[in-house]
Amino acid sequence: MVQTKTAASDLRPRPGADAWKNKPFEELTFAQKALMTLGLVKRDDPNFSFPKPEKKIPVFLEWQQHKKLFPMIFLTFVLRWIYMRTTGNTIHPLAMYGFTLLVGSVIVDRQVKFLVDAVKRYGYLDAGAERDSVPEGMTGKLGKEFLVGFLVRPLLVHVLSYNRFEMPSLSLWLPVQLFIFTMIVDFIYYWVHRATHEVPFLWKYHSRHHTTKHPVVYLAAFADEPQEVFDVLGSPVIAYLLYPIGYDAFLIWSFYFVCVELLGHTGMRVYYPALITSTLLRPFGLEGIVEDHDLHHRMGWRDSFNYSKQSGFWDTLFGTFGERVECVPENIDYNFSI
Repeated sequence: MVQTKTAASDLRPRPGADAWKNKPFEELTFAQKALMTLGLVKRDDPNFSFPKPEKKIPVFLEWQQHKKLFPMIFLTFVLRWIYMRTTGNTIHPLAMYGFTLLVGSVIVDRQVKFLVDAVKRYGYLDAGAERDSVPEGMTGKLGKEFLVGFLVRPLLVHVLSYNRFEMPSLSLWLPVQLFIFTMIVDFIYYWVHRATHEVPFLWKYHSRHHTTKHPVVYLAAFADEPQEVFDVLGSPVIAYLLYPIGYDAFLIWSFYFVCVELLGHTGMRVYYPALITSTLLRPFGLEGIVEDHDLHHRMGWRDSFNYSKQSGFWDTLFGTFGERVECVPENIDYNFSI
């Protein structure tokens, strides 16, 4: 039997590439079942169509995001403090890692479902274009990338900062700590990301990610291995070495960071600023929002713009900020929250 190579187009995200999702569930691969179970991919519904952009853009501001995310994110700190305070025992690193995986899975699951539902209710940016989807030949790789990111990010936090003999503690300066840490991460990410566009031999490690012009939430993980490794390990490790923060602050940061990372590729037609940095940057018009990274994919290739994902500060400072098309002040309804 002669094997044929998979066509290049079968490995590239494109509209309508996910016909596999309509197969009987028992015929799906493990990765495909996981994508379906998480709600990242849904079967076609002939009675549903995404809403058209007939109204101004709604908002989901920082305080609303904190209200939704903080109780669950804060849970690991509270439960660990109660346990250690009342029993006098410590928590083994493996046990703590397992617990954070459990909490993280709940946070990610809730965030994904919230984002997918918001897109269904409020539609996509650049609504005239169809959104890309993952072809069947790449579902296994995509599932692996999600799994590795899910397992490695909290492991990184534990390896770098967990000390079982220290009582849980947070500084009153936590918001400032998280802001500074995120801006350092974003600075590192900005220059590495920009280099992958501008340095020819680095582009080959990033070009796969840019085969999607209209990404959806799960295509955040669609990348080559070197990019995957740096996204998960590079920026956070370097930032931690430059500006070490305590375990509890680092863990809280990692949960928030993942939620913003998921947000960046949704393409949703909502003014939804990057949570950790935007409270301080939005008064100066330097916040990062969904449309910034959506435009980076839609209109950029080798020559691009909007290289940051956590803010608009570094792109503005270094002259690579791209003008927004839909999320402009006159088209945003601050009285209409999702």
